[in-house]
Amino acid sequence: MFNELENDKDKLSFIKAVLDKQFLGEEPELKGMVKFAYVSQLHSIEKQIKGWQDATGQELTGAYTDPLQGCLVDPLQQLKEEEKEEEKEEEKEEVKPILHWNRDLPTGIKD
Repeated sequence: MFNELENDKDKLSFIKAVLDKQFLGEEPELKGMVKFAYVSQLHSIEKQIKGWQDATGQELTGAYTDPLQGCLVDPLQQLKEEEKEEEKEEEKEEVKPILHWNRDLPTGIKD
């Protein structure tokens, strides 16, 4: 759709609308072909936003964060914690004894 827009002003409006929606959660006010192009991409944008919100547990608020400051949670630390939790779960699983075919299985014969 981007390439179908006729002039640079419309292309800039389209890109700005997409980025404002995706990163700031702002709804644009568009007209004409720019609005048509934007609406055609809206489902995809909303799915990306939902994926980000589900992955981070944060709502898209439109608050700007300086990208040079980094994130609040170290991703590697988060992975290490998840691995530790998985190891604990594996340790909790009961180890079932191996049954001997002749000694441990019921035979159905009563003494």
